[in-house]
Amino acid sequence: MATRSLTIPGRLDQIEKICVLVGNAAEIAGLDSRTSYACQLAVSEACENIIKHGYGREDAGEITATTLTAPGELTVDLEDNAPPFNPGVKPTSSTWTEDNPPIGGLGLLIIHRAMDEVEYHRRGNRNCLRLRKRQRPAATDR
Repeated sequence: MATRSLTIPGRLDQIEKICVLVGNAAEIAGLDSRTSYACQLAVSEACENIIKHGYGREDAGEITATTLTAPGELTVDLEDNAPPFNPGVKPTSSTWTEDNPPIGGLGLLIIHRAMDEVEYHRRGNRNCLRLRKRQRPAATDR
């Protein structure tokens, strides 16, 4: 397994650096571009939630991202020292229509739909979120 880590200040303008890390790791893992994008979207949503809801403001803490790659599989660990919050519990989707979509509040739903596994635990004073994605086998024509 290949491992890479990056720590950023908890600022919205820094999230892209973690997305680049995730995109590079997805390429190393051999994930296709659609799967890579899904991983980057989920990680971006998680980081934004950490900054906006965990820390409550920008520059209140840091986020450390660690990627672990294996052929066809990407794992992203996000750690922060915001107050405890468990995003590992899959939210129930509320009903909404195209004429009346919700404003915000879909981040956890996006994370759970984009990733195969979402796990959370608290280690000392740190939130530890693990996101895992596996490349789905390509559809074959029959």
